[in-house]
Amino acid sequence: MSGACSVRTRSSSTTTSSSRYRTLSRTSTIDESLFGEPCRKTIQRKRSLANKKQEESQSVTNVIGKKDVDTISKRCLSEASNSMPMQKDFASPNQQQLEEKRLQAKLRKDRIIQIEFERSKQANQKKTTAPTKSAEVEKYKEQNEDIVKLLNTCKQRAAAFAIRDQQLRDKAIREKDEQDYERMMDLEMEINRLKDIAAREKEEEARVQKLIKDRKVIEDQIKERQHQRLLQEEARDQENKKMLETIKKYEEEDAEKARQKKEYTRKAKMEILKRNEEILKEREAKKEFERRQEAMIVNYLTEQDEKLRKREEEEAEAQRKKVELQKKLLESQTKALDKRSEMDELRARRAAEEKERQHRQRELEEAQKRKRDREIMHMSRQKQQEERRLKKEQEEDEKRSEYMNALRHAEEMARREQDESELAKKKNAELRHMLQQQIQENENRKKIEEKEKRKEGQALLDKMSQEKEKLGRIRQEMVSEMRAQGVKDNYFGEMMNMDLEKMLQ
Repeated sequence: MSGACSVRTRSSSTTTSSSRYRTLSRTSTIDESLFGEPCRKTIQRKRSLANKKQEESQSVTNVIGKKDVDTISKRCLSEASNSMPMQKDFASPNQQQLEEKRLQAKLRKDRIIQIEFERSKQANQKKTTAPTKSAEVEKYKEQNEDIVKLLNTCKQRAAAFAIRDQQLRDKAIREKDEQDYERMMDLEMEINRLKDIAAREKEEEARVQKLIKDRKVIEDQIKERQHQRLLQEEARDQENKKMLETIKKYEEEDAEKARQKKEYTRKAKMEILKRNEEILKEREAKKEFERRQEAMIVNYLTEQDEKLRKREEEEAEAQRKKVELQKKLLESQTKALDKRSEMDELRARRAAEEKERQHRQRELEEAQKRKRDREIMHMSRQKQQEERRLKKEQEEDEKRSEYMNALRHAEEMARREQDESELAKKKNAELRHMLQQQIQENENRKKIEEKEKRKEGQALLDKMSQEKEKLGRIRQEMVSEMRAQGVKDNYFGEMMNMDLEKMLQ
């Protein structure tokens, strides 16, 4: 029984040890693990096939012994001897069947020889493995001795206590790591909270700075618009001043032109009167000259008459006709001279009238032009006043709309700030609630862990007490057994003096 146990333990140890190592090919020296680990089913299938083959070979070797080989060989020889007379009596023409039978017989013989060889080989292996099995049996017996068991128990207990101490140290380290992790997480959460608060404060400050900048930009824009409006108003005032100066200049020019016109009219009248006087003087002088000429002619004629009275007497009738002719000529010349002077006077009067008419027409056109300019300027002034009034109303509307927009924007910003503050309060409340919940969960978890630790400690204490009772019972059984065997008390005094409680701790 002990041998079977040792063989079973050895086989199990060999199987476990073989399962620890890598599977190598039986036909090659290449490591198959380099090409990936085979699946578990493939390994189990290969192992099952190998076990089946080994069992079949063992069954064959166990079933077929030396006697069986002798009987099989005798049977083959008898079959061969019986087949010879049959072949002689019944000669078959088919030689191929005979060859096949001979071949089968040869194969059977080779198979029998192979089985015999394997059986002898296994017998040799059993002879070589017999000493090792006996050594294992002895070793197993030694292990079953009480002293070895006690030593093994002490060793295992020491190992168990060392493992337990290591577990306790690992547990303490793990608890310390958990505490450090919890502390680190708390610190990290606090840091994140402070960072979040700092980021929120920074965002709030940036938003306030942005609002201040936007307000400053709006104020600068308002100032710029006011400055532009002042410049535009000043430009309009300058333009109005220029227009007024132009109007005043035009009025002064009109007054100067009127004065010049009056002066020109007066001078023209004076010139006309002077010219008329000159014409009249010239006409009188011409008439006087003509009268003097006539008088001279008359005097000359009278002198000639006196000188030539005698001769005229002879030619009185001719002279008379001649005188009459001369009178007629003189009358016609006088009439012609009078008519020419009248024509010149008429032409001068007509030219003066034409010049005066042109001057009046030019003055009328200039007056109409000035009137049109004044009307245009008046209309443009009214238009500018209307535009100024409309622009002023538009600016007032823009100011009103800008003021309303600023109020609306301020209300919107105040509402947004209120919403953001409410949202921040809500987030802070949620964060506070979450932190409190996490703290409560951590406290609950710590309480649960402490309870589990207490339970574990109580379980360990219970287990230690049970183990102490068990060891005491085993020790008492060992002592009673040793006493029954006649062993003296001095040999197991150390065992009796062993403090089990101290060892269990």
